[in-house]
Amino acid sequence: MGTIQRIFRRTRPAHDAAPRRSLPWRYPVVTGLPEDLPDAARAYIEGLPQGRLVGFPMTGLDRTGVPAWKVALFLDDAGTLPGNMPSGYGYGTTDGDAIVGALAEIAEAICPTLRLMKTPWRRGSYRTLVAEVGRDRIVDPLTLCLPAGSLVDHDTSLAWTEAVRARNGERVLVPLDVAATDWFELPPDYTPFTSLITNGLGAGPDLDWAVGHGLLECLQRDGNGLLFRALDQGVVLDLGDDLDAETRELLAHIDRCGITVLPKFATEEFGLANVYVVGFDRPGSGPRVPIMLSACGEACDPDRNRALRKALLEFCSARVRKTYGHGPIAEALSVAPQGYVQAFVKRALPSLDHEESRALSEMIAWSKDDGSTLRRALDATVFSIRSHKRFGDLPAVALADTRERGAWARRQLEADGFDVLYIDGSPPGGGFAVAKVIVPGLEVETMSYSRIGERNARKLIARDSPLIRFGEESATLRPVRLSEAAFERLRPETSGRQPLFDVGEAERIVGPLYPLYREPEAHHVALRLGQLTHEVTP
Repeated sequence: MGTIQRIFRRTRPAHDAAPRRSLPWRYPVVTGLPEDLPDAARAYIEGLPQGRLVGFPMTGLDRTGVPAWKVALFLDDAGTLPGNMPSGYGYGTTDGDAIVGALAEIAEAICPTLRLMKTPWRRGSYRTLVAEVGRDRIVDPLTLCLPAGSLVDHDTSLAWTEAVRARNGERVLVPLDVAATDWFELPPDYTPFTSLITNGLGAGPDLDWAVGHGLLECLQRDGNGLLFRALDQGVVLDLGDDLDAETRELLAHIDRCGITVLPKFATEEFGLANVYVVGFDRPGSGPRVPIMLSACGEACDPDRNRALRKALLEFCSARVRKTYGHGPIAEALSVAPQGYVQAFVKRALPSLDHEESRALSEMIAWSKDDGSTLRRALDATVFSIRSHKRFGDLPAVALADTRERGAWARRQLEADGFDVLYIDGSPPGGGFAVAKVIVPGLEVETMSYSRIGERNARKLIARDSPLIRFGEESATLRPVRLSEAAFERLRPETSGRQPLFDVGEAERIVGPLYPLYREPEAHHVALRLGQLTHEVTP
């Protein structure tokens, strides 16, 4: 048996499913998935809204052989959510694992939106509502990593919904601005105080699993946000003899494929191994498409080996995903069923015009480059090597599953004074669970959306970063929004001065690397470059 076959176990080939009556589920109609689906995949399929599921492998877009699948759900009732095109990318060591991952992403993309659209919300300011429900039953918006310079304060009228406090089940009001992931979930004419993001979404066989999944994502992004991409600190992990056999074999396989892997260290805060993996094709080995150079895999886990293995698999998947979604359209057409790409873009069209212009324009620029410009930019940041850290020094707490890992991480956070909240986005009828986790005080999207609070301000001050300044506010020097308690905790670092985040410096640092932070919808670049047929041209 060859090396790839030893590492990646294949299921039977995909095919068009038989008529609906022969399937063990009723909805949706399924096309392209294998017959021998894992039970978890069947549970997701049975719980998704009515529509047509289309799946296909993308593995062939790269030579690593890591199973990678795309699955999309064409909703029957698309008019209710115009432009919402639920789809997912999945990866793993088997086709079955990859399909489960892709279906879980669909569940995360659609189930919370459908549920939150039907959930009552209330309007009012923090000051008014805290008098009604008590300070312990509502989240202070100043703890939610507001954009620098935000005008939100305790008297701002916001829309609120209920979340659940993970440690005791209490109901807590949180702004829809951080609960929602899609504009369909917002009240009419409501403008959120920050861009809606999916950070903290998790899915699994039960709610504890889903919350654990979402919490680890929150910790991953809080931990690495100021330490990689355009701010890469260049801390490479020295792996030595501290790898388990499966991770060692995966690394050796990728190396034999002509790909140099750089496993990097972000942080071990809260007792978790927060790592990421980047890499590049060696001369004579590629890349097949320049966009592959921007691939990155991330992970945060109590166990270092599990974290590194997950980051390696995600790195391989990202090479495929970026080629499929943002490379020449011929790449996507080579693996997708006939007519699928055109149908996908046509269904997504209503939302494309609302995408970030910066993400689209920078990705278009990348698509026109032969890879040399991108490689030079990445050499100075993403591929930099400035120091080393011994892999064996990272945490190694082995736990049975995501449910236990999430519970362990939650206890670590709570011991440090954080409050873990979640919104249950599970579909009616059970089968699987979906949650969006919100942890006031954890931070995300500082370099893309200028969201910053106490933690990232402290990290940047300690680094003597030009991103934090003091003095007079201006159009580009914007105050970091802090609660009174956070301002006092920062006093030793600020000498009581108001920290200002330099949004102009952030834009300069990120520069053309912005697609490392935010990507346009799949095939949007190809559409704008006229690579798709006239049927889907707006």
